[in-house]
Amino acid sequence: MIYKEMPKIPSDKELLDRAFKKASATAEKLQISDKRTAFRIRDFRRIEVSRDVIVKSFEQILEKTPDFDAIPIFYQELLKTIIDVDDFRKSLGSLRWAANMTIDLAEKYKIKLKGAQIRDMNRIRREFYGRISSVLKQIRKNLIFLEECRLALKNLPKFKEIPTFIIAGPPNVGKSSLLSTLTGAEPDIQSYPFTTKSIMVGNISGLVQFVDTPGLLDREISSRNSIEKKSVVALKHLSDKIIFVFDPTETCGYSIKQQINIFNSVKKEFKAKMTVVINKTDMDYKKDNLTRITSLSKDHFRISAKNNIGIDRLRVFVLKGTFPGKEKFYKK
Repeated sequence: MIYKEMPKIPSDKELLDRAFKKASATAEKLQISDKRTAFRIRDFRRIEVSRDVIVKSFEQILEKTPDFDAIPIFYQELLKTIIDVDDFRKSLGSLRWAANMTIDLAEKYKIKLKGAQIRDMNRIRREFYGRISSVLKQIRKNLIFLEECRLALKNLPKFKEIPTFIIAGPPNVGKSSLLSTLTGAEPDIQSYPFTTKSIMVGNISGLVQFVDTPGLLDREISSRNSIEKKSVVALKHLSDKIIFVFDPTETCGYSIKQQINIFNSVKKEFKAKMTVVINKTDMDYKKDNLTRITSLSKDHFRISAKNNIGIDRLRVFVLKGTFPGKEKFYKK
């Protein structure tokens, strides 16, 4: 998953507690005989350790959070449907600011300790703690927002950067069965952010990828909510071609007229090459239904995904169209 490595974002209180506890524990372990020197060195170490804990925590978050502009366009568009990207960038920037402020304050208060009397050292160290507490308090909302983003992004669907076919069509026409039969394995079911459905992903030998999108491309545009419409925009950047599955038996619960309306809706949105797959052809159906479907595209295949009828021919068509000139390989 593209944001799976993004570390958990601590609250300002959690981070300060961690920093101060480690600083205190480290200082207490120091064995120094001279009292005056011991006070000074221990407070030096408290400042340095608390600084390091805070700065390293922020650096780790920044290092393991992928740069938005460097990720594939598909993921950029998908992120826009989930989070406010501008706020995400600003919040990451606030971590850089807080880290730099912590470094600057640590240097400033270490200088103060060098010339301080013993009676003033504890006050100076506490003053430093107060200053960095104030810095982290200023970015409290940013930390909360980043953790919310991390939770939303950690399970983003994972796709291979290979030629991709989107499988579309009304519910219950056999899209997931087609995906399983084409790839010869159970599809990888992944959550699609902010929808109640999941997507299913499969591939043929890592060469061609198929994506089934229940709840997104199985009805007309007017029936989709705003999040689903934005998700479809993201899918446009992922897809190379579309396989649209029809059910001529109408046992899916959608008439041929309704299925054709959904087909035209998807075709209008994507403006991509559409391959028509007619499933359940081993069952009874009206001949007129078949005629109406085959008239929609010169590329059409009659199959039964459940009984593995016509799948080999479709698989060869998909691979040959993606990698022309390797017919022997496909047949093998």
